[in-house]
Amino acid sequence: MIPTQVLSRILAVQPVLDAIERDQAAPRATFDRLIIGEAVTGLVKSQTNGIALVMIEGQTVSMRLPHPVETGATLKLSFAGHMPQPVFMLDTSEPAVSDSPQLSQTARMLSDIMQQVSGRTLPTLTPPGPLLDQPTPHPAELALALRTALVRSGLFYESHLANWTVGQDSLDGLMQEPQNRLAATATRLTSPLALSDTSSPADLKSANPLHTLLTQQLQVLESPQFIWRGEVWPGRALEWHVRQEPSPPGDESAASLAHITEPSWASDLKMTLPNLGTLNVHIKLDARHAFSITMVPEQAEVGPLLQNNRARLIDKLSAAGCTLHTIKVQADASQ
Repeated sequence: MIPTQVLSRILAVQPVLDAIERDQAAPRATFDRLIIGEAVTGLVKSQTNGIALVMIEGQTVSMRLPHPVETGATLKLSFAGHMPQPVFMLDTSEPAVSDSPQLSQTARMLSDIMQQVSGRTLPTLTPPGPLLDQPTPHPAELALALRTALVRSGLFYESHLANWTVGQDSLDGLMQEPQNRLAATATRLTSPLALSDTSSPADLKSANPLHTLLTQQLQVLESPQFIWRGEVWPGRALEWHVRQEPSPPGDESAASLAHITEPSWASDLKMTLPNLGTLNVHIKLDARHAFSITMVPEQAEVGPLLQNNRARLIDKLSAAGCTLHTIKVQADASQ
């Protein structure tokens, strides 16, 4: 928010002398007696095309005022010196200006966008196609595809742009994000040649994918959570809900304080697999980078199968470098 009164209260104005007064140099001699910072008043005699004739200390000068004024109005000025013409500071605190902070145009636009988000629905990322062309037996390949889908989703573009400026991200990576891939599309949609006479601003916003992405970014800033919904390979859908978890109340141990700057994250994954049916997996990653995993199959007979293979899963996760806090199978998601 920008306090507009503070920014606009004091403005520099430059008197412009007419030819006769410049030749006589009388106004300069008058203003030479002024002390820098000395308060004076100016009487507006007339104003034409943004140039006002003002009487200051008995001398009429012309100056370009920052806003229209009425003839006969009194200006509060303070002498600021010669640069080399006399320069005055104009105090604009007299006009009624709200003391409350005002939103800038950009802030108002962002506020309008957030007001248009119906029901505070979670931002949902939907990729245009499957992440992989075919099923893969390699977990690392699937993990990389999912990571890339989130990292290059466009939600974190500005952060990546800042990283790129200090050499911590690649230009090729940035070019994969929607802000760059959709720039040409957005330009086409907002081009006057592409608009019909019946197009409205609301139509343009809904047609512009970058507007949707900006809305999602604002939602994530407001509440760090989002949903990824798409196909990991053709015919295999995945719904992935990612959210930041608040710190446990009352957890003020020395170990916890050491990780106070590290957020905890939770993921809820839902996927239908050929032999396991629909499986819900709840994953929590705490500030110490330890995982707590709960698997909830929708088919009751799948529970014992998962439980019997729990040790194998622990070994594979440990081999992949994951630190496990807990891993369990339960029949009911409410437990």
